[in-house]
Amino acid sequence: MSLTFHVEYIGDATLYLGDCLEILPTLDRVDAVVTDPPYGIGFKYESYNDTRENLETLISGLFSIAGKWERAAIFSGPAQVWKYPEPDWICSITWDTTGSRGFCGFSQWTPLLFYGKDLSGGFRNINGMTKSDVIRFSGGAGVGFMRGEQIDHPCPKPFNIVKSVVSRFSLGQETILDPFMGSGTTGVACAKLGRKFIGIEIEPKYFDIACKRIQKAYDQPDLFIKQPKKAEQEAINFVETTSRIERRLK
Repeated sequence: MSLTFHVEYIGDATLYLGDCLEILPTLDRVDAVVTDPPYGIGFKYESYNDTRENLETLISGLFSIAGKWERAAIFSGPAQVWKYPEPDWICSITWDTTGSRGFCGFSQWTPLLFYGKDLSGGFRNINGMTKSDVIRFSGGAGVGFMRGEQIDHPCPKPFNIVKSVVSRFSLGQETILDPFMGSGTTGVACAKLGRKFIGIEIEPKYFDIACKRIQKAYDQPDLFIKQPKKAEQEAINFVETTSRIERRLK
C-alpha cells in the first residue's frame, strides 16, 4: 500500500493529515510524546469508531516506535490504564470541579502514563513547576465547565492541562510529537511554550481546526517565550499515490 498524507508547516509545527499508523514509522526521533488518544468509550468522532478494539490497534502502532522517543506522557483515561504497556510511572492530574462523573462519583483526576527517563535528577523545579508526579488545579482553573474556548471536537483536552504537561515534561526547543492531534491543543501549547511540534490527525475537519488554532497561537505569542522565525504556511505537500487514504479503523 502506498503512503498518503498531506503536510502543513506553521511556524515550528509540522502537521500531517493522514493515518498515524502509516506515518509514525517514517518519522525521525523526537524528544517527547505528549498525547491524548481516544479512550475507546464510544465518543462520536467524525470518521473514527471509538471502540476498545480500535484503541488497542492505535496503542500497538504508537508503541511500535517507542525507540524513537526519549520520554512519553500519555493521557489514558482511568478505565483504559491496563490497555497500555506497563509504564515507568503513573502520574496524576487533579482538579476540584464537578464537571464529570466516574465509576465512584465525581471524576476529579486523570492518570498520565509516563515512559522513559524524567527530566534532570533530584527534586528541583522544572520550568518553574515543582518536580512532582501530580499536577493540581484548584477552583476549576480552566478545566471542566470553566475551560472557556469552545471547540468543535467531541473530547478536547483543556488547554491548561496540556500546557502544564508539556511544560513539566519537556524543555525549550525540544520536539514534541502528538500522533492523535485532534483539535491541536498540544500544538497550541508547544507554540506558546517555544517547543517544536509534530502532529498527526486523520480527520480533515479536526485537522483544519488544529491548523487554525496553531496559526492563531503563533500570531499571538507569549511575550516571555523565545519565538521561532515568523510563522508562515508553506505550499501543500502531497505524496502522490494511486489511492486515497485507506482508513484502517472504521
